[in-house]
Amino acid sequence: MSSSSMSMSQKSRVTALRAESSSDSASVCRDYDVGVLNAKDAYNLDVELMESPGFTLEQLMELAGLSVAEAVYEVVQPSSVDDGKDVRKKRILLVCGPGNNGGDGLVAARHLFHFGYDCVVVYPKRPNKKHFIDLVKQCEDLGIKILDDMPIDLKEFDTIVDAVFGFSFKGEPREPFKTILSEMFSSMIPVISVDVPSGWNVDEGDINETGYMPEVLISLTTPKKCSKMFNGRHFIGGRFLPPKLASKYGIKMPPYKGVSQVMEMTSFSGTRSNEKPISNCSSTDWQKEYAEYLATKEEPLEANVKAVQEKIGEEDWAIQYDQYLQEKYEAEQNENGSNKS
Repeated sequence: MSSSSMSMSQKSRVTALRAESSSDSASVCRDYDVGVLNAKDAYNLDVELMESPGFTLEQLMELAGLSVAEAVYEVVQPSSVDDGKDVRKKRILLVCGPGNNGGDGLVAARHLFHFGYDCVVVYPKRPNKKHFIDLVKQCEDLGIKILDDMPIDLKEFDTIVDAVFGFSFKGEPREPFKTILSEMFSSMIPVISVDVPSGWNVDEGDINETGYMPEVLISLTTPKKCSKMFNGRHFIGGRFLPPKLASKYGIKMPPYKGVSQVMEMTSFSGTRSNEKPISNCSSTDWQKEYAEYLATKEEPLEANVKAVQEKIGEEDWAIQYDQYLQEKYEAEQNENGSNKS
């Protein structure tokens, strides 16, 4: 794919995406220093999230996929009027890879369906793991098509979500994804990449000189190092990071608006946490207020957690809940029996 053809197609895609933008409702922050993660730190952060606070992979994937879906909603309205008459649902093609990034895409597809979009998923290599199998089934139950290959006519779609490779990707894309990525980025359809543009080196960007440049990037938790080379609309999503872990990895959580799970960043400095942030998001020092809030909440929170742990003990909560349901069922059966007699 030549750089000139890439430039022309991307220019057309940017124009199309700007025309569909719903930026009026977007939470936007300018010139805010959020910090960046390299590949090693991004991996270690995920490990710590699952070890210390005790997030499950399924939880993290659900939160990430919801953030992706909300970012898509911010840039592409779910429906449009054709010829001033018919309301048409926007069609989203979600291209999912074999790893966790692909799982984020499947979760996003489910949420986007409920947001009012017509979704199609391309999932060429499907892991034989229960959670991924369940995610596929959840999409199929909603009538979302799951394809093994790219559709012949990409012009049927308004936007493509690139959920192929994430921060663990190394080397060069192999088939079938090499061809899929080429088709995706050479099309005239706007591309929204999840966490890292697929095919990019997480730390160094497009070192393979693919020319891949999505119109939108959704950084999960915080931008990765390669996002410094990205030119386009940039969102941050993943509103769940504990303050202690954020501080350890030099991450400053942006001041999300209301209940929003994403925030659009017009620019960021990509520095570490010991450098002074510049923020035009608010006239007040939101960081100071948030730190004070956490200080007042930390003790009660720890006490609540301890109380819950003592109540539940070492037994799995799901087993307890099953027992509760069984006891409730038996009590109802006994009551019905006594009423009949």
